[in-house]
Amino acid sequence: MPACRLPSCLAAVLLSACANVVPPAPSAAYTQAFERAAQQDSMRSECDWDVRYAPVASQDASVAQLQAIATARLAAMQLSPAWTLAMPGSEAHAFTDSAQDRAGLQLLLSIVLPAMERYPAGVFARTGLRHVVLVKDLSVEGQRRLAMPAPEIDSVVYADNLLAAMCPSGMELRVHHEYYHFIEYRLFDDFYYRDPAWLALNPPGTAYGQGGATAYGKGFQNLGHPQPGLVSLYAAYGPEEDKAEVFGWMLTPAYALRLQQWTAFDPALLAKRQLLMDVLSSKTDSY
Repeated sequence: MPACRLPSCLAAVLLSACANVVPPAPSAAYTQAFERAAQQDSMRSECDWDVRYAPVASQDASVAQLQAIATARLAAMQLSPAWTLAMPGSEAHAFTDSAQDRAGLQLLLSIVLPAMERYPAGVFARTGLRHVVLVKDLSVEGQRRLAMPAPEIDSVVYADNLLAAMCPSGMELRVHHEYYHFIEYRLFDDFYYRDPAWLALNPPGTAYGQGGATAYGKGFQNLGHPQPGLVSLYAAYGPEEDKAEVFGWMLTPAYALRLQQWTAFDPALLAKRQLLMDVLSSKTDSY
């Protein structure tokens, strides 16, 4: 289903999971939060709003049924789901069987599951990923998040934080982006490793900012290819974000073609893409 951009379609998106039942209207506070999320979506300007993700079940599927589907599909990838999160500095809530939560979990699974299924066999086992945490209302040190790596519990975390207000393919990009942070930590035991091989690929004069966390809460728009060597504006916030952004654009079908087009006349970006393709290939069963 396509993501909505306006609060006027809130009821149709969030409450359609309850077939033949007229649900209560969302509160004014929730509607305002939905509109704010839509306006602050960092991928809004680079979104193809025509990209659709198929539902994983019928609209009237319960949370228990959706969880069973997720469990089976993740098991085929040698992964298991977790439905709660207990980590210092982080907070999240579990899905309930409300109409709103059923619709939110359906949308989250429709993006996360096919995104994970795009990976070659063996990648998750070779990087030590064991669990996918699926929750709502995720925050990290008070900052609202849609996803985060959690290598300390062998997990990546994905959340429905008013996701229906946001770019669907932008959420898939985040799925891959955060998984790359997980991979990086497994490779170097450090989220912020300043990889000399990567830094050597940058054009002269490339400068990084103070880390991705400094982009939050500012209405930031993640524009594509702002300068040679950088796939996106967010990539400029740090070498760790640069790597994760190239990886995310590379793995997300709605963005991969643009990345490929840019690499045709940007040798630095081409070299970065190739380096990450080599990392991914080295973690597959067929390597």
